[in-house]
Amino acid sequence: MARQIRRLRPALVVIAGYFPRSHLFLALLLKASGQPIGLRSDNTLQHTRFTGYRGRLRRWGIGALQRLFDTWHPVGEQAQAYLLRLSGTSRPSFPFPYAVVTAWFARGATEARQERQQFLAKQGWPADAFVVLGIVKWTPREDPLTLIKAFRLLLVAHPSARLILVGDGPLREQVRKALASFKQAVFCPGYVAYSSLPGWYGRSDVFVHPAVDEPWGVSVNEALAASLPVVASSGVGAAAELIRPAGCGVEFPAADPVALAQALERLLLNPMLRKRYARAAALVGEAHDAGHSIDQFQAALAWVQHG
Repeated sequence: MARQIRRLRPALVVIAGYFPRSHLFLALLLKASGQPIGLRSDNTLQHTRFTGYRGRLRRWGIGALQRLFDTWHPVGEQAQAYLLRLSGTSRPSFPFPYAVVTAWFARGATEARQERQQFLAKQGWPADAFVVLGIVKWTPREDPLTLIKAFRLLLVAHPSARLILVGDGPLREQVRKALASFKQAVFCPGYVAYSSLPGWYGRSDVFVHPAVDEPWGVSVNEALAASLPVVASSGVGAAAELIRPAGCGVEFPAADPVALAQALERLLLNPMLRKRYARAAALVGEAHDAGHSIDQFQAALAWVQHG
């Protein structure tokens, strides 16, 4: 791969991290040949553990690796702080955030909202249902069980609440058992095609990302592009950078179903708040359109070529 890349004579090669090892070997080979290389990183200090002797060694080693690169392309401010702290230096930085094609998500969500009543009727759900959406892998890290526990609390107080839980995974049996007593209020379509995602956002009133350890969470970007308020856990990196500053949703303590239920109830009871969050979400979604990443790549190329 290194030989093939060198034949192309690119101005800059951006490598997504230094793991797996093939990425590290590629970076070393290209650097040895004089090829400018950039590091794309989504690691954060909050989501990384450097404890004990091995942790300190690993931290030193990662800092040395980061210094190999000519440019940095962090996904956000937390990733930039990680690079600065571990490397002990700085590099020209051109952010490469997780981004989506905002117009595509917005268009698909709008079309789905126009057909929302038909969807509710097909499920046998009330016309005034408050629909909570989760799109998560059914794994301990993404923690669908906290969302289910919170929704059960919400449903007891508000029988018109409904849950769409998209995904699947190794916690399948635990999820099914947790849903058994109120499965009539839940729709689980399994894994869905990426092309259908805007429709699920458009059918919903709020999106929840419950992960306990997620450095970013690109589904937050998708929901915001669809003008959907977001409730995300403190374990989701995007909560700190997109939701909290912009006022387009709510952050709750990770693995706390009571706090999540309270946040959902607040949105259920306050349609005007949902509308305000939705307007703010659309603005944030537009600011993180994929086109901005293209602009950053062009700026990085200009720097490499002209300094």
